[in-house]
Amino acid sequence: MLHFTTWTRRSRRERERGVAAVEFALVVPILMTIIIGIVEFGMAFNYRTQLNNATQIAARNYTIDRNWAAARANVTGLAPTANLTKSIDCTPATVGSAVTVTSTVVRPTYTGLFGASFTYRGKGVAQCN
Repeated sequence: MLHFTTWTRRSRRERERGVAAVEFALVVPILMTIIIGIVEFGMAFNYRTQLNNATQIAARNYTIDRNWAAARANVTGLAPTANLTKSIDCTPATVGSAVTVTSTVVRPTYTGLFGASFTYRGKGVAQCN
């Protein structure tokens, strides 16, 4: 009976001493997953934007200079493994036509938490001069 009386007289703080640690252990993995997800997808969005901009610059340079190797260098500087294609060749016969340059890159993720890799696609359109 003495043991029961001692237990009931303990303060609430003493009885709930481990509750905060348990709550912390339950919440931290969820919060870390959210934070890692924000960082991973932020980096992916930034890379996609850079690839899209580089592809647009490659399309514009190709229509002005008609040099596919120099135009490719705009994208391969950012993504050496990029697969680039153009819809038409800029020749005197195609002046005024739109050329579409597309780039595709498979790049590994930083954490691997959301898959092994992401596929990025960029597109640039310009008018042949």
